[in-house]
Amino acid sequence: MTAEAALPDPTDQPGDGEPLHCYRHPDRETWVRCGRCDRPICPQCAMQGPVGFRCRDCGKPVRDPLTSLTPSQAVLGFLVAAGAGAVSGWITLQLGIWGIFIGFFAGGIIADLVMRVTGFKRGPKMAAVLLGGIAVGALLAAILGFLPTATRLAAAGGGSGIDLLFLSYLTAQAPWLAICAGAAMVGAWGRLRV
Repeated sequence: MTAEAALPDPTDQPGDGEPLHCYRHPDRETWVRCGRCDRPICPQCAMQGPVGFRCRDCGKPVRDPLTSLTPSQAVLGFLVAAGAGAVSGWITLQLGIWGIFIGFFAGGIIADLVMRVTGFKRGPKMAAVLLGGIAVGALLAAILGFLPTATRLAAAGGGSGIDLLFLSYLTAQAPWLAICAGAAMVGAWGRLRV
């Protein structure tokens, strides 16, 4: 008896002579099985694993380290984005039309700062932290811009008109604030690599 005759014939195993059907798409024939759970998978369901193909259930990681944020990372990233957004918003409000260009580059710098603080995370949660922080920072910049006027009015004894004056200040600055914050968000989005 030769060594070749001792090996079992692979065509003798039950079910190997006919094509299999994908477990997620029963209408699709396939010859590929998952390397971990041995279920048949079609090319759309197959993911490249460390050794061979895996199905979607076996191939997806339990926790993606690039897109998962811990609560402390999210809070720290938001605080950095809000603080840097307030500083850049205050500077861009002082510069007028040039604030649009400065805001765009400031947004990229803010994104780099937040990514370094959070460990170079990506994904939709990171985008929400970054863009939300820039929006809150822009509102803080409006408050910082009004603060000198409010202190002058309070020192002069005209404290009753501060609320009305603040609303008129916000109404006048809101378009520039929105444009500068939007430019910063566009610059940040370009650097984020979602």
